[in-house]
Formats: sequence, C-alpha cells, structure tokens
Amino acid sequence: MHTLGQWLATRLGLSPSLVGLVVLPALGLLLIFSLREVVLAVAFRVGHATKTRRLWRQVSLYVAILSGLVVVGGTWQLYLPDIVDGLSSLGPQSDEILGAILAVGVNAAILAVVLYGVQRAYGALSDRVEEWGETRAGIRVQDTVFLSSEALQHGAELALRILRVVVVLFILYLFLPLVLESVPATRSVAHQVMPLVFEPLKSLASAIVGYIPSFVTLVLIFIIARWTIRAFRVFMRAVGDGEITLGRFDPAWAEQTYGLVRALMILATILVMYPYLPGASSNIFKGFSVFVGALVTFGASPTTNNVFNGLILTYTGAYQEGDWVRIGDRVGTVLELGMVATRLRTLDNEKVTIANSEVVKGQIVNYTAAQTMGGLKLRVTAGIGYDTEWRDVHRLLTEAARATDNVAADPAPRVLHSSLGDFAVTYTLVATADDPSRTPETLSELRQNIQDVFNEAGVEIMTPSVRAVREAPVSALPERYVTADASSDSKDTTRGDSNQ
Repeated sequence: MHTLGQWLATRLGLSPSLVGLVVLPALGLLLIFSLREVVLAVAFRVGHATKTRRLWRQVSLYVAILSGLVVVGGTWQLYLPDIVDGLSSLGPQSDEILGAILAVGVNAAILAVVLYGVQRAYGALSDRVEEWGETRAGIRVQDTVFLSSEALQHGAELALRILRVVVVLFILYLFLPLVLESVPATRSVAHQVMPLVFEPLKSLASAIVGYIPSFVTLVLIFIIARWTIRAFRVFMRAVGDGEITLGRFDPAWAEQTYGLVRALMILATILVMYPYLPGASSNIFKGFSVFVGALVTFGASPTTNNVFNGLILTYTGAYQEGDWVRIGDRVGTVLELGMVATRLRTLDNEKVTIANSEVVKGQIVNYTAAQTMGGLKLRVTAGIGYDTEWRDVHRLLTEAARATDNVAADPAPRVLHSSLGDFAVTYTLVATADDPSRTPETLSELRQNIQDVFNEAGVEIMTPSVRAVREAPVSALPERYVTADASSDSKDTTRGDSNQ
C-alpha cells in the first residue's frame, strides 16, 4: 500500500500526507463497496429466495463497513508520521485546514447516512416488488397474455433502479455546494455554484406552495364527486331491487339511469376541476383542449344520436334484457340494451348488434310483454272441406292444442271461422303460449299434432293446389246432413204414393 501511495503522490502531484489521509482511504472504501455490489449482483443472479437476499444484503453491508474501518485505520496508521509532518508544516493555517477537513468529514458522514437510508429503502422496495411479482399472474385479456409476471417484475425492478439512480444524483447535486463551501480554497466557487443549485429548488418549492390551495380544491371536488356517485349508486340499486319506489319510475330503468347520471357527473366534475389543474392556463393545455373538443364534436355525433335513442328505448319500456322480441326482420332474445346498441341472440344462435338509432326507426314487437296482457297468442290456420262437420273440426284442433307442450290450459284454446272459401272453410286455432321464447318450437309441435289428429280422424286438410270436382246432384255436406236429407226425401215419396 505504501508503494501505491508513492505512485499516486507522484502521478497526482500530491503530498504523502494528503495521499495517506484522504486518497488511499477513499479508494479503499470505493473498492470495498464496489466489490460488495458485484458480489450481490452475482449472488442474486443465481436466484435466491427473498429472505436469503435480505440476509445477503445485511451481512455484506456489515462486512463492507468493517473492512472499510480496517482499511482506513490501517492507512492512517501507516501514514501517521507523514500526516503529522504535513500538518505541522502548515503552521498557522493548520487550524483552518483541520476545520475544513472536519466539515468535509461531517458532510461526508451525513451523505453516507443518507445514501445508506436510500440503499435500505431500495432493498425494502426491491423485496416488496419481488413478493408482488410472485403473486401476480400477469396482464391478460381472456386467454391472451400481454405481459407475463416475470416481465412485470423485471419492469418494476428496472423502474426502481432508475429511481434510485435519480435520487442518488439529486442528493449529490445538493451535497456538492456544501462541500465546496467547507473548503476555503473553493468557497468562491461555491458561491457561484449554490445559486445554480438552489434557485431551481426555490422556484420549485415556491410553485408547490402556491399550488397547495388549488390542490386542496381539486381533492375536495374529487372526494365530493366520488361520494356523490357512490351514494347515487346505492340509491339506484335500492330502486332497482324494489326497496324504494319512485311513483311511475320503473325499477328496470335504474341501471341505465345510474349509468347516464354517472357519466354526466364525471363530465361535470372534469369541467369544474379543469381550471384548477396545473398548467390549465398554458397555451399547450388550451391547444390540447381545443383538439379534444374538435374530436368530440366531429366524431361523437352518431354516438350521441345512438345514446339518445337508447334512452328513448329505456324509458319507453320497449324491451328489457331477456325479452323475446322482433326488431325489423330480426327475431331473438335481448342480450343487452346498451347506451349505444342493442344485442340479440337469434334463432340460429347468432349474436346480432343493432344500433339504437336503427332500432327506433323500425318496428319493435315484444313477445315477452304479452305475458302481462294475458299471454302471447299463437295462431294456426287450416282449410277443411265443407263435407266435414265444423264441430268435429273444433274438437280436433282443440285436442291437438292440448297435446302440445308450452300451450296454456287457461285460457283454453279456441277455434275461429276465418273465412268461407270456394273450396274449403278456413279455421284459425288460437292458443296461449306459456313461454314466448319457445314460440317457434311450439308452433312446429302444434302443427305436427294437428296433422296427427286429423289423419287419425280421417279428415283431409285441403290444400290450395287441389280443386275438388264433384257431380252436381251430390251435395258437399257433412254425412249426417246428407243422411237426414235422404230420409226426408224417402218420407216425402212414401207420402205421395199413399195419396195416389
């Protein structure tokens, strides 16, 4: 070490006392703590557990401090004669130099304590980041992973390391003027450097202090808006659950009303908070606000139209989620009545999205709403010849309806005479469906049962393409009427013979 000191004194042009007092101890401390960082980096690269890493940090810190004390003490003991000779040769300036050294030492001790605290805080935060990364499953949307847990952990550790470097540089930035002020030879330089250091800090502190009232106002506005929205949400949930009644306000409107009022409250909160935001009066902020306003103006008109039509659909009670409806030429179950569009699941299990503006333009038929008005009526027509007794047709159609699932027994199915055609009588069977969403299956089963019942009874269902051709003397009447007419004719003939 003595040889290294002589080489440094020769190369740097310093006295042996200064080399032994300052240079060699500083180099030794730098080497020890750099070696500690290298050892920790290698050890952590292997991959130890969190508790093991914490133990490595603590043990290595104690070893580094102890080694540093040994190096500093050994260097001072080795160079003690040179240090004493150097201080005695200074004469009257020795007290001033010793004071400067003492001031630098105190500042260096304070800096070491602060840097040690930063390092300990970094270690604690690093452990927290590691524990946090082990409990995270990453960022994913459904089955797609955008960021794995390892990537999140590495990103957080990188951000933490960058933050540590920034904090250390900032502390050194503040420490430099204090060191220069402690040494008489550099005191004039300190007076030039200190304004460069403290003027930005002074401006920053002044800006922060001046912004405190606006910040408090922002916090109050945010808290009031947040709790108002929460209170309104609780209120509308109670309305939706039927715990609170509001005259003619339908509980089904509660969710849509909450979404609308919440959006309006958020917009109003942003407008109220805008003047209190930092930089709100700057030209950049104003230009950005104009740009956003232009985007909203030119791009939101179709959306706004759909939103208003969605409100019309909601508050007119046209349909609700789960209803079986027909919108234009689309028939299906309502999956979602949104603020902008309506989504249906059709008979073919297709998910169809229809803009609310298009829904309002077309015709809406709500089959589910028929349940509150006596049930959805199902109609099936059939053409039967005039030679079949109409009472038998009524009985057969009613029997087919009662044999069909999803047909209500009350009200009972009924049959109407729709028309007396040239070739057949048109009968209409009217039945009530229990579940409107099963209408297609119910109609299909009902028609099948009608065919079965009429086939078993030997009654033909007329078709438009078949034209009956009969002899003029033969009447197309039910059999009992034909039999009755024949009996009447025979009686008239007998009576005539007796008269003769």
